[in-house]
Amino acid sequence: MKDLKYIGLLLFDGVEELDAVGPWEVISWWTRNHPEDGYRIITVADDLGAVTCAKGLRMLPLMTSGCTGALDPTITVRPHDRFVDDGDTITSSGVSAGIDGALHLVSRLAGPDRARETRRGSQYDPEPPV
Repeated sequence: MKDLKYIGLLLFDGVEELDAVGPWEVISWWTRNHPEDGYRIITVADDLGAVTCAKGLRMLPLMTSGCTGALDPTITVRPHDRFVDDGDTITSSGVSAGIDGALHLVSRLAGPDRARETRRGSQYDPEPPV
């Protein structure tokens, strides 16, 4: 297996639960089902204390942002895009957009076939039921 690379999911107080958990579900499904791709997802925050999400869910980060190298605090805001890929950082505009951004990352790192398999495996059906 090639050297393991880490994908950091940034947590902060007030983060919407699904904005964090949705991408976590997608990327963790991929990395657990295809360890040969060489990636692992971890949670990252300013410190290792519990992060309280918008609706009260508490999450513990695995690493601090200081351990991951310099995080660029500037992001590109494009209000009509569901997610923005700035190279090392992908940001999204809301709940299911985070899942779309995570699938985009899987596609970028492991190819569109792997992203389609991950979408099906995590049972994400982007066609709204209503």
